[in-house]
Amino acid sequence: MTNHHTDDWVCLEDGEDDYVIDRFELRVKGKKPLVLNNPSFSKLFYNVQQYLHINQTQAKALLQLTIVDVPDPLTATEHLKLVQVLSKR
Repeated sequence: MTNHHTDDWVCLEDGEDDYVIDRFELRVKGKKPLVLNNPSFSKLFYNVQQYLHINQTQAKALLQLTIVDVPDPLTATEHLKLVQVLSKR
């Protein structure tokens, strides 16, 4: 199957090199912060679940919120693409 897609941002194949997160920090009152440098998606997902003691659905919702709700807002097109990619997970 060949996909003729010109936008490199959209991940057509699920893999570990489809995005770059330099640093991810999660802070909860009363706990040491969770700090991950250059995490893969699976490492990010697993560590967030373990740190907060939450299920997969909750971790997915949290990651979607923390990636979409950033100080440097995405364009509407970028936002829709991100939501589509995250909804496949």
